[in-house]
Amino acid sequence: MHAIIPVAGKGTRMRPLTWSVPKVLIRLAGNTILGHIVDELTATGVDHITLIVGYLGDEIVEWSRKSYPDINIDFAVQKEINGLASAIYLASPMTDDGKTLVVLGDTLFRADLSLAFNDKSNMIAVKRVKNPERFGVVIHDGNRVERFVEKPPEFISDLAIVGIYGFLSGTVLMDAISRLINSRKKTRGEYQLTDAMQMMLEAGDAFDCFEVEGWYDCGKPETLLETNRILLDSRKGFQPESHADVVIIPPVNIEKNVKIESSVLGPYVSIASGCEVRNSIIRNTIIGYGTNLINVNIRDSIIGNDADISGVAARISAGSSCRIEI
Repeated sequence: MHAIIPVAGKGTRMRPLTWSVPKVLIRLAGNTILGHIVDELTATGVDHITLIVGYLGDEIVEWSRKSYPDINIDFAVQKEINGLASAIYLASPMTDDGKTLVVLGDTLFRADLSLAFNDKSNMIAVKRVKNPERFGVVIHDGNRVERFVEKPPEFISDLAIVGIYGFLSGTVLMDAISRLINSRKKTRGEYQLTDAMQMMLEAGDAFDCFEVEGWYDCGKPETLLETNRILLDSRKGFQPESHADVVIIPPVNIEKNVKIESSVLGPYVSIASGCEVRNSIIRNTIIGYGTNLINVNIRDSIIGNDADISGVAARISAGSSCRIEI
């Protein structure tokens, strides 16, 4: 089964962290954002993944090949950011007439992905939201979709499209996107997937929708920390054996090869491998690879890879390879 994941975005709302790390490779709750998605897909039977890369794409390619050597993963490069439909169309050479899943790379979800496949109709995952003007939405009759609308300025539906799409035929999807691009029809200056799906609807292709249990945003520091908390609560995290001078308040996720001395960690702390923590108190924080935290008291923070931080801080959003003394 084939899945297409667009991951070409620059993650500007996550800067300075994303100056040096692609947003989808930020770690939380024991894996990268992209890793959490790939694990969900492969557990559902996906055995072929196409990643649409762009910004810092070489790092995503290297990580994918190292982390998932046994999965058929190929890549397409998006040089011009001009819409989701245009990004997905780059995967057309890798796509066949079989069932095809499209999953956005900037959100995590809790859902039964088997519901994304149906022998009689295409499937769209949805979630009721309070601010539907921010999203593509569906107008529906029961589970049957009657119309797709991208970011409606006035209320017409509160069922937002959450970024999981199951298509009966990858070829039919790509043909619709081709027609959209050839027509030069853009919405808000971009080629929207909702417009391509509307063309499919008008051509007689049926769409049904299903609601997901959870839909978690990873686009901003505060929402990434919230998603980390939700994942740790649901998965209970991982922690090493206790030490006499270390207090761990679960849930936390502490990866292998992490040195901890005379510290209090948790709740809701994720620490990647290769880190060292000494004489510190850390709460509600995500910490990247190879980072050293000495004599600090931090909370509500996201810290990148290979950072050295010492002193005392109340709140930090620090990029990779930084050095902070307070």
